[in-house]
Amino acid sequence: MSRAQLQFFVLIIIYSYNVNFVGMVLPGDDLKVNLRHIGMREGNIVVQVETANDRGEKVLQGTAEIAQPTTVYVFTGQGSQEQGMGMDLYNSSLAARAVWDGADAHLLAVYGFSIIEIVKDNPKQKTIHFGGIKGQAIRQRYMDMSYDAMDRDGNVKTLPLFADIDARTPKYTFSHPNGLLFATQFAQIALVVTEKAAFEDMRMKGFVQKDCAFAGHSLGEYSALASIADVLHISALVDVVFYRGITMQRAVERDSENRSNYAMCAVNPSRISPTFSDAALREVVDMISTSSGSLLEIVNYNVEVRRSK
Repeated sequence: MSRAQLQFFVLIIIYSYNVNFVGMVLPGDDLKVNLRHIGMREGNIVVQVETANDRGEKVLQGTAEIAQPTTVYVFTGQGSQEQGMGMDLYNSSLAARAVWDGADAHLLAVYGFSIIEIVKDNPKQKTIHFGGIKGQAIRQRYMDMSYDAMDRDGNVKTLPLFADIDARTPKYTFSHPNGLLFATQFAQIALVVTEKAAFEDMRMKGFVQKDCAFAGHSLGEYSALASIADVLHISALVDVVFYRGITMQRAVERDSENRSNYAMCAVNPSRISPTFSDAALREVVDMISTSSGSLLEIVNYNVEVRRSK
């Protein structure tokens, strides 16, 4: 088939259009049509249409809303945090700023810390003071937080998350050797607020499709549900995530610098070598665990790798 014989067919779905004739089209006129992308509306492209004759006179003008391929919005999990994330959008987008400011005001009033400060500065320590009526209410909030644990006999007990805070505690200090942005309870808040803020900025600009598909990986499930399903107000979102994060942070023993003997990494067998399979990875993990006498296990399978022959 020669190049001249090639034919391309493109299916365009136009949701709506509005056209007005603003001039006369005379017999024999040559017409020039100009299409310009001028905006977005619920994920659809808004196109401006203008037609002019060979004398430069505009004869038609209008707009059309054109459907785009389905977009899936995927929200990331913990581990992608970095100092200053989301702050460029905070400074340039009113929608993003509203999300950050709403989260920050709630966290300051209820828990005594600013997530914006932690994201911007990544301090290694933050002390919450419990003086005055507001401070006492914050302290009580920490004292009321609890979790269920099972002892060796299988009995479930409810324990305080902050056992070192009581009615006479004047202050409490959070710390992390790499900065509080890398402490689980603050990292998780920072991530969900960053994602929620970015999504609201896209929604304001008309980028978000109606009835779109969405997904979230681990912590990202909360961002997805709060952003698209709109099931959590920003204050409820940061409450749940802070509670989740501090429970995970307290789940293992830590030293005076908040370090534990446990860590986690993501492994993709196909990036090690084309012949390194999932079964080979499991064999390596078992071998290291046996020879070292330490706990080493695969705890989650995110993607099943399939190789074509």
